[in-house]
Amino acid sequence: MESAKNWFRRKSGGSAMDETREEVVSKQTKERVEAAKKYIENHYLQHARILQERRQRRSILEKRLGEKHMSREEKHRIVKQLEKKESEYMRLQRLKTGVEDFEILAQIGKGAFGEVRLCREKTSSQIFAMKKLNKSDMIRRGQVEHVRSERNLLAEIESEFVVKLHCSFQDEEFLYLIMEHLPGGDMMALLSSKGTLTAEEARFYIAETVLAIESIHKHNYIHRHFLQWAHLII
Repeated sequence: MESAKNWFRRKSGGSAMDETREEVVSKQTKERVEAAKKYIENHYLQHARILQERRQRRSILEKRLGEKHMSREEKHRIVKQLEKKESEYMRLQRLKTGVEDFEILAQIGKGAFGEVRLCREKTSSQIFAMKKLNKSDMIRRGQVEHVRSERNLLAEIESEFVVKLHCSFQDEEFLYLIMEHLPGGDMMALLSSKGTLTAEEARFYIAETVLAIESIHKHNYIHRHFLQWAHLII
């Protein structure tokens, strides 16, 4: 017996193909709705995670400052510096900065998890150093927390003796840290080219190294590899 639905389709000039098309469209619509739902959920989960991490960084900083013999004004200034850095970071995140926003100029270094490249920001034409880290290698070697600490330190600290972090972002495979470019190279290259430093040069670089270490220790960070020659950028 012909169903009422098919009878109506036949009388109105429709066919079974129309019903199939409706079922396909319905399936596609459901898939799109599900994808949109997941996107919105992931967006707000990520936003909540960023806010939580931001609160944790401030809480950790305030706890560390509480253990320091510093004036209230100095502690307030350091907290305000962190807030400024965090706000700038959030602004850059909203701009959705990605690797396509930079023109790669040359490779200037290579490390255990990736490489460092000289790059130019396309909008401002500013020159930066792009540290490109392989996420799979970091996870496999258990270095995720170390890299996160490095990023947090560079975001917190405000010192002329420590390289400045411009922004950070990631894709499916790599984490990118866009940092201030210091064209003088590293101490290893300097020693290789000069051989021996004069007493005056040695005093100068040692003094700058001590001030850099002091800036880091004020934020209660200790980097066991910091004093390697290749990590002292001129």
